[in-house]
Amino acid sequence: MKSNYIRIVSVTASLVTLLIAASMLSSCDSSEDPIASVDVVRAKLTASNWKVSTVTVDGTDNTALYSDLALTFTNTAFSSLQGGGVWPASGTWTFPTTEATAILRNDGVVATIQEITDKTLKLELVWNKNTIGPGRIQSVSGKHVFTFGK
Repeated sequence: MKSNYIRIVSVTASLVTLLIAASMLSSCDSSEDPIASVDVVRAKLTASNWKVSTVTVDGTDNTALYSDLALTFTNTAFSSLQGGGVWPASGTWTFPTTEATAILRNDGVVATIQEITDKTLKLELVWNKNTIGPGRIQSVSGKHVFTFGK
């Protein structure tokens, strides 16, 4: 009888441990998942054109300066419409690390990926120039946060 009792207690303890472990795993927040793979991020970037929704520069709304900005990405290149000085008409890009957390443009500008989903792309970059001229879109220096939608 003692051996049956010990066996039941042992099985019960094992089940309780298993349930606790399963509960801990299922309670993990998906927002804490590691950065998506390079392939996933590249697929989202290249899926379609990205149209600007909002732009802030050093926390100030500057959406009006870029209201017609649109970006298109291929596996290694990008093109922009109405990007002013901040987004050249075309160029190439790579991921500077294996974590796919930023885009390195061929002009040396790094755009950090703050968010990327099937419908939203949020990029942050620091622009150190003012490019204001007749007939051109203006751009101002500072930390730019671009939010794009489809």
